[in-house]
Amino acid sequence: MKKILYLLPCLLCFFLLHQQTATAQGALLGIQGILKKANGNAVDDAAYSLKFRLYEQAEGGTHIWEETQIDVDVIGGIYTATLGSITPLNVPFDTTYYLGVSVGSGTEMLPRIRLTTAPYALSLIGNTNQFPSSGTVKEDNTIIAGKLAVGQSALPTTQSVQVNGGVLARGGVPGINGVNNNGYAFSGNSGDDDSGLFSPQNGYVALYTNGVERVLLYPTGMTLNGNLTMSSGNVFIGGGGKIIYGNSATTNADWRLVDTDVFADNEKQGWESTTGLLNATAGTTTLEDFTDYFHGWALRPDNESDWLKKQFTIDPNVVGAYTQVKIKFKYFFLDSWDAAGSEDTDLGIGAFSTDKNGTTMAFTWSQMGSVYDNGIEALDFYDGSSNYSDATTIGEMTMTRRNGTDISYWVFFGARMAGTDDESYAIGDIEVWVK
Repeated sequence: MKKILYLLPCLLCFFLLHQQTATAQGALLGIQGILKKANGNAVDDAAYSLKFRLYEQAEGGTHIWEETQIDVDVIGGIYTATLGSITPLNVPFDTTYYLGVSVGSGTEMLPRIRLTTAPYALSLIGNTNQFPSSGTVKEDNTIIAGKLAVGQSALPTTQSVQVNGGVLARGGVPGINGVNNNGYAFSGNSGDDDSGLFSPQNGYVALYTNGVERVLLYPTGMTLNGNLTMSSGNVFIGGGGKIIYGNSATTNADWRLVDTDVFADNEKQGWESTTGLLNATAGTTTLEDFTDYFHGWALRPDNESDWLKKQFTIDPNVVGAYTQVKIKFKYFFLDSWDAAGSEDTDLGIGAFSTDKNGTTMAFTWSQMGSVYDNGIEALDFYDGSSNYSDATTIGEMTMTRRNGTDISYWVFFGARMAGTDDESYAIGDIEVWVK
């Protein structure tokens, strides 16, 4: 074999044959070149070992990639090789590269070959935009400031874009029909250029439809412009969360439910009794199951003259600001309540106080206990004498918050009984509302 003079091979063309994802094989680049002897004639037809290296400099420097391909066929001095077929070609192709070639163990030929592009490939690496085979897609060497078209005529087979490392979009709100090119909007196939995800200012993210802000997320919460409809599922609020009605934390136009007591067997819900209205001497209570009479469970004092009491703590930091408290309840008239229309009439009574002893007592509900004397003893009755029909009523009592420091309130229920001790009372289905 004649000695080969390591002249510069003629790079006839350089083109992108195939590109896979960066996590797979990487880019494959097809090249052709010419090997000549010192006299200018083509080398003998044979298979040669060729080493290829890529540099970012025309001279000197350290190569950023290399591979050796053995048994490269050379016919008439012309060889064809596919770079990246041996060693993955994991370079971003976002700058100018130079190819060095050496035959066998010989010295790399000079000068190195500057890689150039096909005319239409200039749109991928232009003056300001860069679409590398791996790494970040850039515009002006920073971020994409224009649009990336997917699934349109320029990329007819592309249905999605996968980005490794995240994507940055320009901030601001959408213009009419998306003229500002901000955020992530939708176009084509009945999409909307001014509907999508945008960042109107630092720390804020918003969802827009037709250029109108619908949902705004910010460092301290979220604002919804419109109705929230749930076809299924639940809303859970925990960790001290609250629902605030009205236009602000200090304006609550509607009543809202903040607590309930529904009695059941062995569940007195913290209610207790005292032997008098203005003392704290403990009495005893009994839970009654009146479900068969359409009234559910109830709690009654064992002594009809005792008072039922419970303390409710209603913290505005938990339930939201409020100025009024309303108690809804079911009151049971048990046995022969008298309603003669005189001062001896039996009365059911409800009250508020800031302490158990009734120091700040305010009576806020009362009702006469007239019941039906059936005379024929034809009905079942859920307590006491069968000559008198027991009954219930749904009551409400409301109090105004005295100041900004009171958050705990005692709720009282009792009865004023006249005549013989053949009547009693009970309570059930307690609801606490505020506004």
